[in-house]
Amino acid sequence: MAKDSLPELELANVRTRERMTDTVTELRRRADVPARTRLAIAKARQRWHRDPTPLVALGVTAATGIAAIVVGVRIRHSPAARFDALLTPAPVPVFKPVKPGKDGKAKGVPAFSRKEDKGNPVLQERKARDARLAKVAKQAKKARKQAAKRAKRI
Repeated sequence: MAKDSLPELELANVRTRERMTDTVTELRRRADVPARTRLAIAKARQRWHRDPTPLVALGVTAATGIAAIVVGVRIRHSPAARFDALLTPAPVPVFKPVKPGKDGKAKGVPAFSRKEDKGNPVLQERKARDARLAKVAKQAKKARKQAAKRAKRI
């Protein structure tokens, strides 16, 4: 650089100024949001007039997504969405007749009771899980007792 002549340095300065001017112009163009918005709208209008299929597909997809969200929220807040109902036995009525007394007359009224629903897979799975957990708890209790006995012997 020290051996560069004055005209070469001036030429380098001019080129640097031009690059800086181009950079500032580019930054100003990118920062102009209203102009970029107008440009995007104009491009979308041109695409719409050429072939509206992609924009229609985009609109249908967006509408479907919004509808799915709305329906999901509605279902979530409905009583049918609560799966707790599946964990309790279904109210299957079972008629229990009244037994006659010594005089042969029926005392009281017939009653209905609840019977477990054998067709509820969630309830059956829950019962199986509870049985497995009870078995494991029983084994753990037995192991603790045996460990306590061994500890006393030592």
